[in-house]
Amino acid sequence: MTSLEELWSAVESAATLRQAHDALLEVVPSREATRVEWRDFHLRAAEVYRRVAETDRGRQREALFLAEQQREKADKIAQGLAADAGARRKRRRRIEPGGSERTAAQAVRVPHRVGDPRYAVRLRDDAFTKAVRLAGFHSDYALAKAMGLNRSTVKRARDGELRPGARFISGALKALAPFEFEDLFEVETSD
Repeated sequence: MTSLEELWSAVESAATLRQAHDALLEVVPSREATRVEWRDFHLRAAEVYRRVAETDRGRQREALFLAEQQREKADKIAQGLAADAGARRKRRRRIEPGGSERTAAQAVRVPHRVGDPRYAVRLRDDAFTKAVRLAGFHSDYALAKAMGLNRSTVKRARDGELRPGARFISGALKALAPFEFEDLFEVETSD
């Protein structure tokens, strides 16, 4: 049996985006994992994707997008943990320099680093619809089942109500192979 750290060393040695995806699937925490374990997973995954962006130049934008997404998930969990800790301390107030009051949860919040570009993935509607038809999926239910997602998630992403996340993207690439990321999605950057 392989230890978790040995699996993580395989993840960290990934040189391509595909290798990183496959290796990260082996170390995803269980549903019963604590929020701290999930936060640590997302932080390490963000670092893996950031490193892959340097080695897999053809997939650099995708890797940077996924790194940003993983970092945001880790930040969100950290904020929730800080809020819980603040509630347990009866929301003790502290005075910041300049006289403003902030709760403990607000003091721990990790802001987006200034100057870092933000990435967002958008579905190429026409190309995605064509790929779904060519793959033989006649309903959102059949497509969602092949992607490993809920039907409502697929429908909301196709209707533009939801931006595709990492699970949607990896599910689409698996279900709609041989289509590539660039065929089905586009990455938007904003500073």
